[in-house]
Amino acid sequence: MSAACARLKALRTAGGRLVGAVSALTLALVLSGCAMFSLPAPGTPAAQVPAAMGGAPLAVQALPNSGERWLYSTLPMGREVYHVDLDAARRVTSVTQVLDFQHLSTTPIGWTRNQVLDFYGPPYEITEVASFRGKVWTYRFNDAINLRRMAHIHIGVDSRVAKVMFTDEPTAEDFRMR
Repeated sequence: MSAACARLKALRTAGGRLVGAVSALTLALVLSGCAMFSLPAPGTPAAQVPAAMGGAPLAVQALPNSGERWLYSTLPMGREVYHVDLDAARRVTSVTQVLDFQHLSTTPIGWTRNQVLDFYGPPYEITEVASFRGKVWTYRFNDAINLRRMAHIHIGVDSRVAKVMFTDEPTAEDFRMR
């Protein structure tokens, strides 16, 4: 369950009444939206995947042996990108979360802009910095100990990955005056 869903459920008092002005109907609608997302198990027919994943895939790519990879992203505000791989019989063979340090840190130098898009989907943001000729694509993710991190994939003017850097995601406390 996401942190947002947990916070919404915490709005109930011991008697089951809602705190504040949130109506029961609104809460039910929001919680049902949170509960819609679940990862399909291997063997699930392709027709059932959109219902499990909360909608149509962001992108579909052909795989060898007549399979397909469906890309689902929670960006820009989320921190997960899933590859749902299907076999030629259109059944799920695997579901992999690829927006993690393991995958991001091994992004091949020289990958094209399109290869990055195909693998990770659109970034959280695209910026430019004075020390690099090209664009910096930023992806938000949680590391293995659940710290919020950012991966910065530098794509040069030749539309190829030049380097990948990591930073901690700033929090509100980082900007408070002391």
